[in-house]
Amino acid sequence: MLGCHDFCGYYDWTFGYVRSRFGDEALMGLWAEAIGRDSQRHYEEAGRREGLAGLAKAWNQTGIDEHCEWSLTLDEKNNFLRWDMRQCPSKGFLLSNDCNADEDYCDHCMGWIIPLLARIGMEVTGHEHNHVGQCWAEISVRGKGREFPDLKIDIRNEPGWTCGYLHRWRNNHRLPLLDDFCASSDPCVLLGAWFSRTDHLLVMGRGAGTAKLKAHDVPADAALVTGAAYAMRDTFVSDPLGVLLSDRVDDLAKVAERFHATPTERRPLLMYTYLPSSQPIDFVSAGLPRPVPILPQLIRQGYYAHKPGQCCPTTDVFLAMLAISLQKRVHVLEIEVCQQADGKVFADDAQSTRDVTRPVRHSRQCDLSHLREAIAKASAPVHLAEHLQQLIEEP
Repeated sequence: MLGCHDFCGYYDWTFGYVRSRFGDEALMGLWAEAIGRDSQRHYEEAGRREGLAGLAKAWNQTGIDEHCEWSLTLDEKNNFLRWDMRQCPSKGFLLSNDCNADEDYCDHCMGWIIPLLARIGMEVTGHEHNHVGQCWAEISVRGKGREFPDLKIDIRNEPGWTCGYLHRWRNNHRLPLLDDFCASSDPCVLLGAWFSRTDHLLVMGRGAGTAKLKAHDVPADAALVTGAAYAMRDTFVSDPLGVLLSDRVDDLAKVAERFHATPTERRPLLMYTYLPSSQPIDFVSAGLPRPVPILPQLIRQGYYAHKPGQCCPTTDVFLAMLAISLQKRVHVLEIEVCQQADGKVFADDAQSTRDVTRPVRHSRQCDLSHLREAIAKASAPVHLAEHLQQLIEEP
């Protein structure tokens, strides 16, 4: 017998399949019709019968059934219903089971709730979720005056809210990821817009250095670097276009220092993988903006498929995969390739070896196979430094 959380993995896989095979419009139709009009129609019925109070009763019962760690606030006089989710059991199931088949599982909630509420004259006046199991939403009857009371409970004031990246809605409309740069809420569109200023990209991890850059005679005006390289300043002293941060929290203070010392117009785009198996990182408290996720881009373009419980690429290899997925000419000057499950080495020579442990979720075979597959799929030329070319040609 299926428990109330067991469907979440099937949801995730189905959403990813429908999106990849039939597109976003088909997926939104699935959310609105199969979920919102069919499986969740009891919410619509409750809202028609008793308005906001009916919705509150229905959601309260769901919270009991699914063991939600949340709070509901109802104020009918002021036309106000709100939930604050401290730990979503649905997203929590995916995180605890290392699931990430679809590029954005959390969006399905607004995908079925907004059209359902529209049918009964209500709207989502505000919503945010941070993709690590926390969210809030406010609902009102459309066309009636409303007041927003002072809240005793607000998830945005609780630990963990500053982890993850935010998707936001106001009055049923999804808001941009970066208000001051791009009008799109889609991270893939944002990445495309950010890197549209160049037709080539240079990929640099630790160990490359200015001398190697000059020796290879490659253009350095459009660099992508790892967080470790950006923090240490020993690889690329100029301003990169983008920085892919890793799980190394000890680098964050130095990343923040360099980021804020850079004039706003020359600051790089900060990015992160947000792998489900990674411990959430509080970038905001470290003084950084929430990084843009890269997994949606890699999943949508067919460069990555997350497999629960299996090895995933290292940050350096993810960086190279991202550059290639953007359909630019790419020169990979230096990246780290994991040598074995419990350690790592630079990919250039034995003198660069450092005794730093890695989680078992990385492996040399995983890194090299993802590199080979990305290069084989590339739609534009990919140039590798000689030692890297030799690595991927290994039998």
